[in-house]
Amino acid sequence: MGRLSNIIDHRGVQARSTAKTAAARKLLALVDHALRDGEVRCLAEWATA
Repeated sequence: MGRLSNIIDHRGVQARSTAKTAAARKLLALVDHALRDGEVRCLAEWATA
């Protein structure tokens, strides 16, 4: 939930629904790339660091 809490910290509690939408879009994009390419490159870089 790092992305969600970062947005809430930056924009305040009133932006909770915006933060949830942004986090869901990012997750959906990652799932889409994983299904299309068979890997998620940004997670692969994170796992090796």
